[in-house]
Amino acid sequence: MDNYAKQFGLTGTQMSILDFIGTRTDVLQRDIETEFNIQRSTATVTLQRMENQDLVERHPSPNDSRQKIVTVTSAAKPLQERASNYITQQQNAINAEFSSTEQALITQMLHRFIELNGGHTHERTN
Repeated sequence: MDNYAKQFGLTGTQMSILDFIGTRTDVLQRDIETEFNIQRSTATVTLQRMENQDLVERHPSPNDSRQKIVTVTSAAKPLQERASNYITQQQNAINAEFSSTEQALITQMLHRFIELNGGHTHERTN
């Protein structure tokens, strides 16, 4: 992902975040923290950099002013679409190469590896 993202002056994480918030509504910063298993401070710095690049905007949530809703800017929408297409193509390649049983085993192994290294895992929704 990082190699693909470089051609747009972005990181793989930034592309993944663009995909995540571009395919959902009312994404809060805490949703990004949970999805990518990152600390609040890491998410804040990443999103501030993305704001400075005119990729995202953050606005207070109408339900809780302590929370920020994150949206893709109109200028970044083409990048978000490219990121989503790239991720879909990669997922299709994995689906074509590995059976569902093999994919489940790989996922289980990755989750175990993360846990053994002090991280926490969660089930992805996509």
